[in-house]
Amino acid sequence: MNHGVVNIRQTGWLLLIAFCGILWSAGSLAAFEDDEGCLLCHKYPKMGRITEEGAKRSYYVMPHIFGSTVHRNVPCTDCHTYIKQLPHRDVETGVTCDSECHSIKNPATGKNFSHRLIAEEYQRSTHGREKQAEGPDIDKPYCVTCHRNPIYNPDEGQPPKEIVDRCVICHEDNKFVENWYKHTSRRIREVKRTPEEIVALCSSCHGDERLVERHLKVAAAEGRELGKKYRLAVESYNNSFHGKVTRYGFQNTPNCLDCHVDQDNYYLSAHFIRPSRDPLSPVSPGRKVETCKRCHTYANENYAALDPHPTSDREEGPFIYYAEIVYNWVAYIVIAALVGLALFETVGRRRDGVGWRIRNGSSWWRRSRRGRDRES
Repeated sequence: MNHGVVNIRQTGWLLLIAFCGILWSAGSLAAFEDDEGCLLCHKYPKMGRITEEGAKRSYYVMPHIFGSTVHRNVPCTDCHTYIKQLPHRDVETGVTCDSECHSIKNPATGKNFSHRLIAEEYQRSTHGREKQAEGPDIDKPYCVTCHRNPIYNPDEGQPPKEIVDRCVICHEDNKFVENWYKHTSRRIREVKRTPEEIVALCSSCHGDERLVERHLKVAAAEGRELGKKYRLAVESYNNSFHGKVTRYGFQNTPNCLDCHVDQDNYYLSAHFIRPSRDPLSPVSPGRKVETCKRCHTYANENYAALDPHPTSDREEGPFIYYAEIVYNWVAYIVIAALVGLALFETVGRRRDGVGWRIRNGSSWWRRSRRGRDRES
């Protein structure tokens, strides 16, 4: 009888633990409102397929991650407008960043909200690619490459209590105020990343040696010309005065975007980066003086001719390459001469009977012929 009671108690505890686990998992899945039932399938990590081209496609949605994004309040079918029933049919064209949102209207135009303007600028840039890219374009950054990067999207936490207390008086909803603050207010105040963050963000691709080598080979095979410093962009910037000052933590030093992006409507221009040989680029020969004058007021053509990406590479920076060799040999010769002189002087003094003693500091001592010790 006692064993039966124990078994019942154990069973009860197991059921309680299982029930709590179900509630916890349900809570984690409810990070955003899934009124359309999409998570019935997309909550499983193995949800995906292999395309006819051999590419792996994952359709897994992590609710706790999606629930913290700016799109958490947008219903799935507002972007996936081709889905009319569940289970839905095969998807031929997926959602891109210029898709229209059918539940959110642009208050200025009354039209469906879209990132179309920025997406068009991005497609015209040197980084432009399709969402499902092929060949060398796969290495290019798509929208989410930067906008999902923790460097570009720092976790700012909750808004100040003073702001919530003030806004909630009229809006009457703390959650709405917090979401609005995170999404909107961060875009109407200064949100430029620090020079160190920008350099780290750009270096994640331009500092990848294997990625750079792949593009060099493809460009050579296609007969295309890449920038002279494409292979050494990160290394040469870090060796420059701008790069060294940035590493010391100065906040007003030029980073990658300060030179390669137009400052007129900076936030839109940051999506329209062009190669240096393109006349539209701020670092093209025709616009380089204008770009340098942003910081160096008295810059002229001679000043702009200075290389902002110095390198000791033998092909791209022969002067620095050979100068380093000369300076290294001079340093070695000077050190060897100083050591040789010290040895020569030591041998000579020892021959004259001078010894080294520690007395009131280190010095050379010898016995005088008159019986008086003196310092040599």
